[in-house]
Amino acid sequence: MTSPTGIELMTSVYPRRALPSPALTAVATVLQRTPERITCTVPWAVKDQLQRRADEEGRSLSGLLAFLLERSLSE
Repeated sequence: MTSPTGIELMTSVYPRRALPSPALTAVATVLQRTPERITCTVPWAVKDQLQRRADEEGRSLSGLLAFLLERSLSE
């Protein structure tokens, strides 16, 4: 492209990057969250009771504990 002064101008066209939508940003944030592992010491009898309940419900002990903790926090 030549300017009115006769100097050749070099121009480049760069594609515009679209900004992510707020919904997409929220989904990405949720996907980045991963469960955290904790250690908890309980009496043997409590662990035994929890394990029996987990077996009855077809859950892992970890899954049962996560469910019970989440439920108790939402009450």
